[in-house]
Amino acid sequence: MAFLQSYLPTFVVGERVRAKPPPFSLKTEKYNQDTFAGRFCKMLDLTNPKYLLATHQEVLDASKLLKDYKKSGYVPGVTDEELWAARSLTASALHPDTGELIPRPFRMSGFLVFNAPICVGAVMATSTPAIALVHWMNQTHNALINYSNRNASSPLSNVQLFVSYCTAVGSAVSVAFGLATAIKTRLPPAQAAAALRFVAMPASMVASASNCYMMRKHELASGINVKDAEGNDHGISKAAATKAVQDTVVSRAALSVPVFGFPAVVMTLPPVTAVVARHPRLGLPISFSALMLAFGLGLPAAIAMSPQTGTIPVKSMEPEFQKLSLSELYYNKGL
Repeated sequence: MAFLQSYLPTFVVGERVRAKPPPFSLKTEKYNQDTFAGRFCKMLDLTNPKYLLATHQEVLDASKLLKDYKKSGYVPGVTDEELWAARSLTASALHPDTGELIPRPFRMSGFLVFNAPICVGAVMATSTPAIALVHWMNQTHNALINYSNRNASSPLSNVQLFVSYCTAVGSAVSVAFGLATAIKTRLPPAQAAAALRFVAMPASMVASASNCYMMRKHELASGINVKDAEGNDHGISKAAATKAVQDTVVSRAALSVPVFGFPAVVMTLPPVTAVVARHPRLGLPISFSALMLAFGLGLPAAIAMSPQTGTIPVKSMEPEFQKLSLSELYYNKGL
């Protein structure tokens, strides 16, 4: 499969890069998902913007290749490395529950590319209207990311989607606007200008967590699918939904720390402020570079805080699951 050569991943074990991938499997992961390092490597691959370059047909071809492998356990002329590349490509572009193609701006591989410019605006904004505007843009994009990467086993009506969006984005803008107004009214202009650069982080932490919760809270009421280790469906669980939403909300709040905190700190360092004072045009590229670095590493780190395929002990689930002769079940956490 020649087209897969463009999407061959780097295989990392600890701090060493190995020449050959592990034997391919559809049931096990490329990296150990019981460790943060393993989950980070998986998400670093999944969030790689290179997958945005894949055409719709290439994604379909990669999906077909995996289906062919599933039927016979072998595809003539295709290496393990190419099979891993096909799995990574499909995981980055197709929803794991529905198999539908996720629009590029709302894929995890597109999060950095499409959201970073908005985040730079949030860090650089110093007026209240500008802060409110960029946070509205940021949380609108986040809402669409959260919806596109949700656990799709729980249905969501158009009315619920609209209400969730309005509540999520409304809370985000309110937090940003409130903090900016409070700082401007309580601090002298010089101190306020410096403090406003740090509004983005706490505002985004609260807003992103609220955004994720509001866009997925319907799962708490309806529950999500749970399966055993062999992939057999065992029904719907609200307990699993609660755990999935909690883990995702925490990861969204955590992402704001490096994305908004690191650039704000960099821009207030004396050497940087001195350079920007002499050359104002350097302010934007310096801030953008700091944010891209923080976003590029912070995104996979935040998602890797918990496994994408979550586990839940049967004993902590609803009564109807207690009769199962299983100790734990699995669910798609969503991203």
